[in-house]
Amino acid sequence: MPLEYNWQAALLTFLILGACIALAQRLAFMVPAIARTRQVNRDENQRKWRELARKYHHRVKPAQKIGLSVNLGFYIVILPFFVTLSAQPLWRIALDVVLILMVYDLFYYGVHRFLFHGKGYFRRVHAVHHQARSRVTSIDSYLLHPWEIVIGTGLYFATIVLLGVLGLSPFHVATIVISNFIYTQLNQVNHCRIDLDGFPFRTVNWIAMKHDAHHLDMHRGNYATITLLYDKLFGTIEMHPLELQDAEARGQAST
Repeated sequence: MPLEYNWQAALLTFLILGACIALAQRLAFMVPAIARTRQVNRDENQRKWRELARKYHHRVKPAQKIGLSVNLGFYIVILPFFVTLSAQPLWRIALDVVLILMVYDLFYYGVHRFLFHGKGYFRRVHAVHHQARSRVTSIDSYLLHPWEIVIGTGLYFATIVLLGVLGLSPFHVATIVISNFIYTQLNQVNHCRIDLDGFPFRTVNWIAMKHDAHHLDMHRGNYATITLLYDKLFGTIEMHPLELQDAEARGQAST
């Protein structure tokens, strides 16, 4: 199927995604427990910005600008060839979302484990991010070397291109919006400090805690970012010390 430059679909994707993120955050922060969590992260972010200036000041704002530039480049130059407004069945959209996220997560797992935590230059690149030790807060998602921003963001976009070239494109606007929404928001959530119990907060806390365990040092597992499926498959899943403490406390309470 010949590629067509569908800028209208790409622009609509960008606008809808931005609106969905803004609306979701607005609604989420109306929940008192989530609002308190946001304040905890803001207070800790301000402390880090104030007390650890040399670590954060020259990284955070450039990281945000580089990330925005990479995203805009993708939405202007690449995505128009792989997105459509033509109707597709809901099962196809759902299947494409899952496929994009799981293929991306496999790619990211490999890059994270063997490139960023391997030996050589890119280990030093990733070490910038690992200056954020447990417990991480939302500002730490921007404590990144420029190369890590380009590679990490580029893997998501490369997944869309690869699957598209293999014959799955064009993807519906909804497919890109949903997959990008999940991808961006999970990468934010897993860098937040979340200490909430009960459904559904326990699941969100578990996601954040697992990535926080990865930040204990440069020798931890939990390399995937969407799910921990590949960590489970390849034996690199790690427990956080706080998880172990909770498990011990529950065990003592039940005896």
